[in-house]
Amino acid sequence: MNAGRIAVRTLAVIVAVASNVAAQVVSAITGDYGPRPQGVGWAIVFIVVGVDYAVCAIIAWKIVRNPVPGWLMVGASVFWTAGAWYPVTRDNGWVWPVVEGVTDLWAPLVGILVLVYPTGRLVARFDRVLVVAVLCAFAVRFAGILLFSSPTPAECGCATNAYAIVPSDGADFWLGVAWRVVGLGLMLTVAVRLIMRWFQSTLPARRVAFVMPLAILLWCYGTVQDSLSFTLGWQSGWLQFVPPIAIALIPPSFVGGVLYARGLRSRVADLVIVARDKVDRTLWESSLARTLHDSSLRVFWWDEQLKGYETSDGDRMPDGAPADRPGRSTLAIDSDQGPIALIEHDVALSQDDRLLDAVSSALLLSVDNDRLRQRLERTLQEVRDSRLRIVEEGYLARRRLERDLHDGSQQQLVSLAIGLRIATSKAQAAGNDDLASDLERASAQLADALRELRELARGIHPTVLTDGDLRSAIEELAVRSHLPVEIHIEVGERLSEVIEETIYYCVSECLTNAAKHSSARNCAVTVTATGGTVSVVVKDDGQGGARIEPGGGLEGVRDRVEAVDGHAEVQSVAGLGTIIELTIPVPVAVS
Repeated sequence: MNAGRIAVRTLAVIVAVASNVAAQVVSAITGDYGPRPQGVGWAIVFIVVGVDYAVCAIIAWKIVRNPVPGWLMVGASVFWTAGAWYPVTRDNGWVWPVVEGVTDLWAPLVGILVLVYPTGRLVARFDRVLVVAVLCAFAVRFAGILLFSSPTPAECGCATNAYAIVPSDGADFWLGVAWRVVGLGLMLTVAVRLIMRWFQSTLPARRVAFVMPLAILLWCYGTVQDSLSFTLGWQSGWLQFVPPIAIALIPPSFVGGVLYARGLRSRVADLVIVARDKVDRTLWESSLARTLHDSSLRVFWWDEQLKGYETSDGDRMPDGAPADRPGRSTLAIDSDQGPIALIEHDVALSQDDRLLDAVSSALLLSVDNDRLRQRLERTLQEVRDSRLRIVEEGYLARRRLERDLHDGSQQQLVSLAIGLRIATSKAQAAGNDDLASDLERASAQLADALRELRELARGIHPTVLTDGDLRSAIEELAVRSHLPVEIHIEVGERLSEVIEETIYYCVSECLTNAAKHSSARNCAVTVTATGGTVSVVVKDDGQGGARIEPGGGLEGVRDRVEAVDGHAEVQSVAGLGTIIELTIPVPVAVS
């Protein structure tokens, strides 16, 4: 909002409040209240009503897109005090007729305010006709006062009406009666229209206009009471405070209804949280209906394959546009990639464009989040698949290398060892002890080299897994361990080679850590396969305090497990030993 607009609105509110206060102060100083009720209590009532409209105007400018309601409230606040200026201007025949003519201008402004609720626009043709009728009635009364009203100076203590063409000392009374009768008729028409609309409407429409009918009924009563007092001089006692109270209720009712709708918009934002995991169509529809208090709301989702909309249950949308059904309207939600959904809702919700914008934004955000989440999940799955392929390729490469070492170099060294033993026997038989001694040393060195080569081959790929199974491989690890190891293995069918190799090396690393770092006396290894996962638990009774650290052996264990889409958890409390639990999914089982 630009500074000029703010300045104009601020000035208007200041003028409205100042005119209300000044009018009552002037009346109190002069002691002349004219036809209006007098006294401190009434002065406070008049000021409160005027300030009420001015304050609500400020709020309306903040919360309603259309500035018309705010200006109607300011105008009503200004002209609400016009009657108090009448006694001050009675000595000027050019001024007092105008002041008297605009005394009741606040009433048409308030009536229009009721009709433009809540959007600030006259939506129905009937409403526009009513506004024209009200303005015409006011124009007739205003022109009648200017052209005919001419009370005697003794009666009103005023100067002669300078505008009067056909002066009449009774014109003011009969114009007042006619104005009140016509005004009451128009007000009752508005009240009946609002009440019937309220009773015939659905829950959303009732919630949006929940206070206004009551305020209108009270205003109608106040008008009847004022008419009786004007024509018959009826003294209503404390009931005379009902009209200003009813009039004062209208702008807060307007603002309260709009704020209620804004509250719905804030609740719509919660839908994004409700559907944060995924766009569950049934959940979205039920949550939106509950948020908007529209139990008849339905959401139709676009199906790209069908090239049409379908319900949340997957059925085709019924024939016929939802907007063609009485009391219904639709909100189409589209994105850059095409249609997304079509929301059928109560027509009363269409009066709040911002609410529908919030619904559209919330659904678009949820759909975008869902698409991004699906894209991320696909990317993560591709990464997992790629990592698993790398692991499998590494496994196959290590196995080929181990086979090449076993079938190639290792066999040649074994043949060489046999040849050396034969040569040693021949040297001993020939009595060449020095040569036999050299050959024995060479055989010993060859045996060491062959043992190291076997250890290297086992590190590249455990041969025991190829020749045996997971149980025999872990039993071999237990035998080679420096600690007593208790083994429990419950695996029915053979696991995939990659998973068995992963378990083998992880158990080997855990047993090595227990022997080297934990000062443990006993270890236990449990392997169980249930429900598509294999669980590996390695326990020791050592000093505890183990944790996964960068570059450590447990980090290698975790990396190995996560490479096959598994999970590693370490529980280690100082003095209570260590428990390492590995959970690995089993996508393939080899019999």
